[in-house]
Amino acid sequence: MRLTRCEHAGRPGRPANISAKNAGRSSSSANAESSVQQSKRGGTRLKQVVIAGYYGFENLGDEALRAALSTALREFPDLRPTWLTARPRGANEVNRMHPIALFTALRRSVALFFGGGGLLQNRTSNRSLLYYLFLILFARVLRRPVFLLGQGIGPINGRCARALTRIVLSSVCRIGCRDRQSLAFLRQMGIDGLVDGDLFFLTPPWTRRPEGPREDGVRIVLSLKGSGIDRERTIESFVDLAAGLQDERRVSFTLLPFFPAADRSLAEAIAQRCALPCRIVLPDTVEEASAEIARADLLISSRLHPLEFALRTGTPMFAIVDDPKIERFIEEVKAHCGPCIPYAVSPSVEEVRPLLAVSPEREAFQAVYHKMHAEGKAAVALLLARLDTGRYDAGSDPTDSPTRPPTRPLSGDGYPSRTLLRRGDR
Repeated sequence: MRLTRCEHAGRPGRPANISAKNAGRSSSSANAESSVQQSKRGGTRLKQVVIAGYYGFENLGDEALRAALSTALREFPDLRPTWLTARPRGANEVNRMHPIALFTALRRSVALFFGGGGLLQNRTSNRSLLYYLFLILFARVLRRPVFLLGQGIGPINGRCARALTRIVLSSVCRIGCRDRQSLAFLRQMGIDGLVDGDLFFLTPPWTRRPEGPREDGVRIVLSLKGSGIDRERTIESFVDLAAGLQDERRVSFTLLPFFPAADRSLAEAIAQRCALPCRIVLPDTVEEASAEIARADLLISSRLHPLEFALRTGTPMFAIVDDPKIERFIEEVKAHCGPCIPYAVSPSVEEVRPLLAVSPEREAFQAVYHKMHAEGKAAVALLLARLDTGRYDAGSDPTDSPTRPPTRPLSGDGYPSRTLLRRGDR
């Protein structure tokens, strides 16, 4: 973990250097060897699955999704994951932009998984949406089934983009959404799916006991995204917040950039102009970030994953809602009978001060996390256990509910029969 300290405004600190079984598979022996990897150890047959996501960009939130899914896959020793990443470093990693490497990995696999995140949206980039749609089509051309796990769907703007997304997703075997609003968006396009939760919730619950009262005052953690915002307005907002809290019992800020490439410069600018003692922390791992958030009295975040980390550790939070996925997260917590999470486009002193004066509801937040963890683990385990059978319908899924429409049954070739929903079903 790397950190720098900035004592007061007017004394800017110097930041330290940061450094199916294969559906549609041919019965010929020539094709069989390309879809299943054999292990001679005890006669176990290793099945390779290719997993796509926003990996390798040093975004701690997406790396947390990968770590959580990797932990879940360890319970299935016959599966061998191959990760598509921007910077492959290990033997089980492939360059996500290298066509030959992609072809080879998919050819040797039994399935393609989308491993969480908001991949299918064009709010940030049309190019990103087209990449992931192409990846699905590429896998389908190679007759590999595709499964979406814990996906945030939408927003997808533009008639052509929606039409293309609808066509491509109609060939996917199973679409698991991370929240109910993603499922509703999916159904508006005439595609079926179910809610299996954000993959981060596969991370085991936080077991460390919270610290008792401290003598060093109140700690507020800020985790703010530095892209797609009015930068100067954001800086002024938090400088004003710091000035308004100056008279409170000793308050300090910890700035926690989850995506340093985009967020670090904003954190440095706030630290240099802030009237309160502050520091910048750059965690290297999920557990380091979790420990930092667990020590806080309040988290203020405009990013989704720090809020999920706070739910895991039971840390009180204030959400900045400038992205639909933040609102969706708040609704999911409420749907699981959790505490109401205060939110605003920009936090004011009047909104933050009362949160520092009340006893935190740590146990209530952690109880919600336990529920989400159990649901997500059951959904993923059920899918992986059925990978050999070719049955991916949700008919006997214990997590099914009226808000989770079942995925459609498979057709004769092992792929789902995807008749679009009638208007009356939407």
